[in-house]
Amino acid sequence: MVGGRGAARRQERKALMAAFAVALLLGTAVYFRIWARQSSDPSFTADDREELRRQFERANLEAMDESAEWRLKYDTEFGKNRQLQDELSKVKASLAALTKRLEMLQKDNEMLKRQNESLRRQCNCTAPLNNTHD
Repeated sequence: MVGGRGAARRQERKALMAAFAVALLLGTAVYFRIWARQSSDPSFTADDREELRRQFERANLEAMDESAEWRLKYDTEFGKNRQLQDELSKVKASLAALTKRLEMLQKDNEMLKRQNESLRRQCNCTAPLNNTHD
Protein backbone atom coordinates (compact mmCIF):
# COMPACT_ATOMS: atom_id res chain seq x y z
CA MET A 1 0.00 0.00 0.00
CA VAL A 2 2.91 2.31 0.70
CA GLY A 3 4.35 1.56 -2.73
CA GLY A 4 1.03 2.49 -4.29
CA ARG A 5 1.12 5.90 -2.67
CA GLY A 6 4.64 6.51 -3.98
CA ALA A 7 3.62 5.60 -7.52
CA ALA A 8 0.58 7.85 -7.27
CA ARG A 9 2.74 10.72 -6.07
CA ARG A 10 5.16 10.23 -8.95
CA GLN A 11 2.28 10.28 -11.43
CA GLU A 12 0.88 13.35 -9.70
CA ARG A 13 4.22 15.13 -9.93
CA LYS A 14 4.64 14.17 -13.58
CA ALA A 15 1.17 15.51 -14.37
CA LEU A 16 1.89 18.72 -12.45
CA MET A 17 5.22 19.17 -14.24
CA ALA A 18 3.57 18.50 -17.61
CA ALA A 19 0.87 21.11 -16.85
CA PHE A 20 3.54 23.59 -15.79
CA ALA A 21 5.52 22.94 -18.97
CA VAL A 22 2.42 23.44 -21.13
CA ALA A 23 1.57 26.69 -19.32
CA LEU A 24 5.15 27.90 -19.73
CA LEU A 25 5.12 27.00 -23.42
CA LEU A 26 1.80 28.77 -23.99
CA GLY A 27 3.01 31.86 -22.15
CA THR A 28 6.17 31.91 -24.23
CA ALA A 29 4.16 31.49 -27.43
CA VAL A 30 1.87 34.39 -26.50
CA TYR A 31 4.86 36.55 -25.64
CA PHE A 32 6.61 35.80 -28.95
CA ARG A 33 3.41 36.42 -30.89
CA ILE A 34 3.05 39.82 -29.25
CA TRP A 35 6.71 40.56 -29.88
CA ALA A 36 6.44 39.54 -33.54
CA ARG A 37 3.30 41.63 -34.02
CA GLN A 38 4.90 44.67 -32.43
CA SER A 39 8.09 44.42 -34.43
CA SER A 40 6.25 43.99 -37.75
CA ASP A 41 3.75 46.82 -37.17
CA PRO A 42 5.37 50.27 -37.25
CA SER A 43 2.20 51.93 -35.91
CA PHE A 44 2.98 50.56 -32.43
CA THR A 45 4.53 53.28 -30.35
CA ALA A 46 6.67 52.88 -27.27
CA ASP A 47 3.65 53.75 -25.14
CA ASP A 48 1.61 51.04 -26.84
CA ARG A 49 4.36 48.53 -26.17
CA GLU A 50 4.58 49.59 -22.54
CA GLU A 51 0.79 49.33 -22.10
CA LEU A 52 0.79 45.90 -23.71
CA ARG A 53 3.63 44.79 -21.44
CA ARG A 54 1.72 46.00 -18.36
CA GLN A 55 -1.41 44.17 -19.49
CA PHE A 56 0.61 41.02 -20.03
CA GLU A 57 2.22 41.31 -16.59
CA ARG A 58 -1.18 41.93 -14.94
CA ALA A 59 -2.66 38.89 -16.69
CA ASN A 60 0.36 36.84 -15.66
CA LEU A 61 0.06 37.91 -12.00
CA GLU A 62 -3.67 37.14 -11.99
CA ALA A 63 -2.97 33.69 -13.43
CA MET A 64 -0.31 33.06 -10.78
CA ASP A 65 -2.70 34.18 -8.02
CA GLU A 66 -5.42 31.89 -9.31
CA SER A 67 -2.93 29.05 -9.59
CA ALA A 68 -1.86 29.63 -5.99
CA GLU A 69 -5.49 29.61 -4.85
CA TRP A 70 -6.15 26.32 -6.62
CA ARG A 71 -2.95 24.84 -5.21
CA LEU A 72 -4.03 25.86 -1.71
CA LYS A 73 -7.45 24.26 -2.27
CA TYR A 74 -5.75 21.13 -3.59
CA ASP A 75 -3.38 20.95 -0.64
CA THR A 76 -6.28 21.42 1.80
CA GLU A 77 -8.34 18.68 0.16
CA PHE A 78 -5.30 16.42 -0.06
CA GLY A 79 -4.68 16.88 3.67
CA LYS A 80 -8.31 16.10 4.46
CA ASN A 81 -8.16 13.04 2.23
CA ARG A 82 -4.99 11.80 3.90
CA GLN A 83 -6.53 12.31 7.36
CA LEU A 84 -9.67 10.42 6.34
CA GLN A 85 -7.56 7.62 4.84
CA ASP A 86 -5.61 7.35 8.10
CA GLU A 87 -8.81 7.27 10.14
CA LEU A 88 -10.27 4.66 7.80
CA SER A 89 -7.21 2.43 8.14
CA LYS A 90 -7.42 2.75 11.95
CA VAL A 91 -11.09 1.81 11.89
CA LYS A 92 -10.36 -1.15 9.61
CA ALA A 93 -7.58 -2.34 11.93
CA SER A 94 -9.84 -1.96 14.95
CA LEU A 95 -12.64 -3.82 13.18
CA ALA A 96 -10.28 -6.64 12.24
CA ALA A 97 -9.10 -6.92 15.85
CA LEU A 98 -12.68 -6.92 17.13
CA THR A 99 -13.67 -9.55 14.59
CA LYS A 100 -10.81 -11.78 15.74
CA ARG A 101 -11.82 -11.23 19.36
CA LEU A 102 -15.45 -12.09 18.54
CA GLU A 103 -14.40 -15.28 16.75
CA MET A 104 -12.25 -16.25 19.72
CA LEU A 105 -15.11 -15.61 22.16
CA GLN A 106 -17.51 -17.61 19.98
CA LYS A 107 -15.05 -20.53 19.98
CA ASP A 108 -14.68 -20.26 23.75
CA ASN A 109 -18.47 -20.18 24.09
CA GLU A 110 -18.85 -23.33 21.97
CA MET A 111 -16.13 -25.06 23.99
CA LEU A 112 -17.82 -24.10 27.27
CA LYS A 113 -21.17 -25.35 25.94
CA ARG A 114 -19.57 -28.69 25.08
CA GLN A 115 -17.92 -28.88 28.50
CA ASN A 116 -21.23 -28.07 30.18
CA GLU A 117 -23.00 -30.78 28.18
CA SER A 118 -20.23 -33.24 28.98
CA LEU A 119 -20.48 -32.47 32.70
CA ARG A 120 -24.25 -32.95 32.58
CA ARG A 121 -23.78 -36.36 31.00
CA GLN A 122 -21.16 -37.34 33.57
CA CYS A 123 -23.40 -36.23 36.41
CA ASN A 124 -26.47 -38.07 35.10
CA CYS A 125 -28.53 -35.37 36.71
CA THR A 126 -32.16 -35.19 35.78
CA ALA A 127 -32.84 -32.05 37.77
CA PRO A 128 -32.44 -28.81 35.79
CA LEU A 129 -29.51 -26.60 36.69
CA ASN A 130 -30.29 -23.20 38.13
CA ASN A 131 -28.63 -20.72 35.78
CA THR A 132 -29.41 -17.46 37.46
CA HIS A 133 -27.12 -14.52 36.93
CA ASP A 134 -27.41 -11.74 39.54
